[in-house]
Amino acid sequence: MTTMTCRICAVIVPTGEFCGNCGATATPRRGDGPPWLRLSAYAAAPGEHVLRPAVISTMFPALPRHSRMAFGVALIGVMALLVGTALPMWVAALIGVVGAGLPALFLAYLKDADPSPGPLLVAALLSIVGGVAWSIATDAAAARVDDDALGLPASTLDLLVTCLAIPAGFLILLLAPLLVVWAWRPGAREPLSGMTIGAFGAVCFVTAGSMTSLVPELLGGPIDTDGQSAADLVTGGLIQGVAVPLTAAAVAGAVGATLWFAPRRDTGRTPRWYALTSPLPSVAFGLVAYLGLGVLDFLSPPSAVETVVYALLTVVALYVLRIVVHCTLLHSEPEDT
Repeated sequence: MTTMTCRICAVIVPTGEFCGNCGATATPRRGDGPPWLRLSAYAAAPGEHVLRPAVISTMFPALPRHSRMAFGVALIGVMALLVGTALPMWVAALIGVVGAGLPALFLAYLKDADPSPGPLLVAALLSIVGGVAWSIATDAAAARVDDDALGLPASTLDLLVTCLAIPAGFLILLLAPLLVVWAWRPGAREPLSGMTIGAFGAVCFVTAGSMTSLVPELLGGPIDTDGQSAADLVTGGLIQGVAVPLTAAAVAGAVGATLWFAPRRDTGRTPRWYALTSPLPSVAFGLVAYLGLGVLDFLSPPSAVETVVYALLTVVALYVLRIVVHCTLLHSEPEDT
């Protein structure tokens, strides 16, 4: 076996495109950025740039190229089904796609990735319970701030507190199953395992909450007769079926990757609290994002503005997840091999 001396960490490693110890490229690349970041090659898909807008390799890392293409087609298919059931106002079918679309993709990824089933099952069950409880609690909170029996409207302060408390509670319940699994299963960990547990738990949480709120809509029949337009149903379906679960999965996945991060022993120090491999920046991003959605709900902007905000937040959340996962993989303790 031929070896080389890494130009960054000066460790003798097997000859290859990347250093087996620190992950730096064997030779400098244009646009690589600082050595600790290595922008030219995403750690979970080395053929892609870190800043490349790739949903599949971000949300389903470490897949072979042909599998990434298949998952991309499947995601487009889910979005097409959401639009295809919303346009003719088939509410029952639309709710079914919202409840089964992204969860089916994640289950297919778990079958391909073959992770440890115990932590995933615990996270999924806790997330489903939390999602149902969150949906019921938010319905009760919304009813509390509605006009009372005397016709007196709720104060602006009550409305604002409710709009901020709901997203904060959402984030707490979203991350709670991940923290339980993290405390329950100490020992050797890998960032991708934490990312997978966090993302899958988040999808279960959001789907359980959405279905708890949407299932009563089925009482109105399979076709919408409540005066909503087809455009409203398309927008709502894409937000509830794609944007909301992807954003939640990105936030929880980023937190999970940092919780399962183990720094290299040769550095001799743990990451600082503000480092991208630390959980605090990811948690702070999630808090700011969901509090922002609470303010958005309080302001009640036009539907087009709300849709744009949800879309932009999803894109930003996916980039945060991609960069965090890249950094945790790049700076985690390498395998003994």
